[in-house]
Amino acid sequence: MAQKYVGLQFQGSVTFRDVAIAFAQQEWESLDSAQRDVDRDVMLENYRNLVSLGHSCSKPHVITLLEQWKEPWMIVKKDQGRQYTG
Repeated sequence: MAQKYVGLQFQGSVTFRDVAIAFAQQEWESLDSAQRDVDRDVMLENYRNLVSLGHSCSKPHVITLLEQWKEPWMIVKKDQGRQYTG
């Protein structure tokens, strides 16, 4: 039996936050290097896909960290001086 494509309807714009995967430091440290590499690849691909669809936003700091092979949870809010995972 042939499957029929059914178009998706979206209720609003998709943001990077909608497709991002955030790990707490403890969760990230429990991943092995292969799992971290997969997460990094998926996050970078998700960002590139949003940009290629015309999503205009400034590059999230987590993407800059991932491109530099740094830990994604190492984001420090300048105004609060504490770490967070978003």
